[in-house]
Amino acid sequence: MADDRGRCIPLSLPRRWMGDTLHFSDRVPIVAAERTFRIQALADARRAAPQPPSWNALVIKAVGIVSVRLPALRLAYMPYPWPRLYEAPYSVASVVFDRAFRGEPATFMAPLSQPEKRTLADIQSTVEAWRVDPIENHGPLRRLVRSARPPLPLRRLIWSIGLYASGLERARHFGTFGVNSIAGLRGRMLMFKIPITSAFYYGAVSKGTMAIQMAFDHRVFDGVTAGRVGGLLEDVFNNELVDEVNRQPSAAPRSHAAP
Repeated sequence: MADDRGRCIPLSLPRRWMGDTLHFSDRVPIVAAERTFRIQALADARRAAPQPPSWNALVIKAVGIVSVRLPALRLAYMPYPWPRLYEAPYSVASVVFDRAFRGEPATFMAPLSQPEKRTLADIQSTVEAWRVDPIENHGPLRRLVRSARPPLPLRRLIWSIGLYASGLERARHFGTFGVNSIAGLRGRMLMFKIPITSAFYYGAVSKGTMAIQMAFDHRVFDGVTAGRVGGLLEDVFNNELVDEVNRQPSAAPRSHAAP
């Protein structure tokens, strides 16, 4: 029977852009670290809030605040036309999330500029809009879909220009750091591939602690700097974010405008 031979399935657009992401991630020498954060004060504040912010919003904002204090998180290795480091003037979070696309689950990435200057409610409503609104409503999602349409050689050229031609454009479109999690599926990351300098993978909160894994480009900074990032993050979780959750417990109305 014909079915015994299986079938060929053309790559969908989500499989194309994920393949492009991994292709350029393979060029980044990644080192990974993990730290367990003591965040009982934040967990208590969040539990007491009538409409608590998501952990996703909390991690995004926390890394944004640390990026202001530690410029190393805003650095990128630029290999062309000569090897150098570029420091972005502000942080951009590359937020990774899943949503349906043409009947299949797809992983999207979208840049959120200067999360440290946004409220937690604004961060949460923006990410939620990306998840549920029509893709046509949001420029970052439209661009990702559009970038996957050309044939392979042209796609790789587009990605190369975006990542290596301008440090500022790289930061704007790809982010200075990434945030991802599969904690909701009771899982954790064991292997890391990222096309930018750093990414943070947070786990579920248990007994006032949260494990966060950090993958970073070793060409840009070393393990000591990664350790400093962890210390600053824990401080931000237990101070600035606790204060904001206590001060603004209610979520703002959703914004449908593209960021």
